[in-house]
Amino acid sequence: MSSKAQALKGKSRGQAMIEFVIIIPVLLLLIFGAIQIAFVFSAKTTLNYATFQAARVGATNHATYSALRRGLIRGMAPLFTNSSSLGGMQDDIASGIDSGGTRRDAVSEVDAYTRIIRINPTSAMLDLSGFGETIDSNIAMPNDNLMYRPTWQVDGASIQDANLLKIRVQYCYKLMVPLVNKIIGSLSELNNRKAPGSYRQYHTVNDPRFADANRGEVDAAAGVTASYNELCGDRAAGNEGFVLFAEAIVRMQSPAYVQDTDDDMESFMCDGAKMVCP
Repeated sequence: MSSKAQALKGKSRGQAMIEFVIIIPVLLLLIFGAIQIAFVFSAKTTLNYATFQAARVGATNHATYSALRRGLIRGMAPLFTNSSSLGGMQDDIASGIDSGGTRRDAVSEVDAYTRIIRINPTSAMLDLSGFGETIDSNIAMPNDNLMYRPTWQVDGASIQDANLLKIRVQYCYKLMVPLVNKIIGSLSELNNRKAPGSYRQYHTVNDPRFADANRGEVDAAAGVTASYNELCGDRAAGNEGFVLFAEAIVRMQSPAYVQDTDDDMESFMCDGAKMVCP
């Protein structure tokens, strides 16, 4: 082989090495990004189911925080266990709680990184000046004989419509794939750089980076929607959280109560942090 051919071959190898060095970071980001997005999609699907579970349990248990929380934990459990049996799932949940935060579990995730918004019925509907009555020593909105109830409206809805339980759940999912987790987490900051006035019913002004990261335009519940920092807490500091939301609507099967029937959870009922009741 002539010296000229050898020189050309050497240049070709050098060019291929340079191209490889340039393309490998982009390729790694694409691969890791695809994996992380798959995890986010799985979490969103699970949250959709968990929110429906929460609404179902809440509909039969007076729409209290303890009931909604219980249903949400049940629905979120598959994200944090590999067991197929109920006993195995219970062991996984207990292991997560006992780990002191080093192992994620449905109970800790729901308690620390979710917010339940009861969109309907509103607080005005449950008030005694609305549809509220005293039932079993509790202020509640009746659920029986609805077709024979008076037809006046509160917040633009009759008592029949008020007995539709509609909830929204916000969840700060932890991004775990290295390299891309902070990039994807930062999207919540970039998503809402518009001025607050550009969003209809936008009221969250303390943290203008985020109102409802996966929706673009917020609706009437935006005034009680958690900001990125409020919801993600310690995950917000490193942009490791990605906020997901889901909604569900079911017909109430029991009177909706103003107070929680669980004494341990009463302080969280409509407290503004774990549960919001517009």
